[in-house]
Amino acid sequence: MITKRTDFIAPASTHTKFNWRVRSLASDFILEDTWEFPYEFSAEDGVDLHLFQKNSIEPMMKNIYDGSLTGMLFRVRKVFGALFHIDDNLNNFSIPGCQEKSLRDRLQESDLEKDMPERAMDISTQDYMSFRPVYTFADETLHEISNSTEHALMHYAWSPSGEGKWKIRLAVYVKHRNAFSAFYMSCIRPFRHFVVYPHIFRKCMEIWEARKVSK
Repeated sequence: MITKRTDFIAPASTHTKFNWRVRSLASDFILEDTWEFPYEFSAEDGVDLHLFQKNSIEPMMKNIYDGSLTGMLFRVRKVFGALFHIDDNLNNFSIPGCQEKSLRDRLQESDLEKDMPERAMDISTQDYMSFRPVYTFADETLHEISNSTEHALMHYAWSPSGEGKWKIRLAVYVKHRNAFSAFYMSCIRPFRHFVVYPHIFRKCMEIWEARKVSK
């Protein structure tokens, strides 16, 4: 299946028009990117956010260092991070300008009651992309990662698309620690939009489609 880059990019409004918990939880973060899979699911499909994550996104992340251009870029980033000590003390920094080290520290009792950690998606690569779960709700999940340049969030949502159907949408939030971080993110934006995310989404779709064929 060949999918154009523009099939994955979504307007920010597809995220901001919903009252996802991340929007108030991370109101001091910047909404950096918004994406969506070109699938629409109905109740008859027997699919939910967690089924898709476990059978598509999670296995993709476990093979992130493949032989593709994106895999090479991730390996270059790993070396770059080691050289400049970007990832030293990973996930042990405070959120920029705050005391908390994790957004979990901002969760309220009502959030914890909805949280389902046993269903959390494991997208940690055990290195500089060791994302950790913040919360796992029925219709949205949030993961975070923190290094010496920024604190970043990855939000997946089971998002209504109208007429009793849903789409799986991704929103990326960041909070920079310094001007270099903001400059770095602006420099790699073309790579994210034209290479990295399109490859990631296509790989997820390949895995998902292969699952459907094998059933």
